[in-house]
Amino acid sequence: MSNVSIGAEYCVPPMLVKSLATQCAAQFINGFRSNSDQHIKDVIQCGLRGSGGLVDEVEYWMDNCCEDAREFDGGNGYWDVAVMGPWTYGDLAPKDVAAIVWKHAKGWKLQQYREYGYTVGERSNFNAAVARV
Repeated sequence: MSNVSIGAEYCVPPMLVKSLATQCAAQFINGFRSNSDQHIKDVIQCGLRGSGGLVDEVEYWMDNCCEDAREFDGGNGYWDVAVMGPWTYGDLAPKDVAAIVWKHAKGWKLQQYREYGYTVGERSNFNAAVARV
């Protein structure tokens, strides 16, 4: 269920960033988790290379990130240059990044995509705040 890394217990295993492609894959999942439940389900159901699947989704995300970086205003909401810098992953092949995501998230359900990047403590604090609203 969880993984221990640098003294923090994560809700789902974080991606080990060991290359530019794995860094891109981790950034993609971090953004992908904010999509609607139905969109996440649809992409995963289409599979890695199916029409509307993960390769298409990664390519769409990467194109929007590049456009945001070129425009320098983050107009699409995919890449905030002020926070993430003026560089993107445009030279990577979307199919390679998607394959890394697919392998890392193999067997994940919707909730696991939602919890990517959160520590158990962060998720508990978030759930408590939502419960108070």
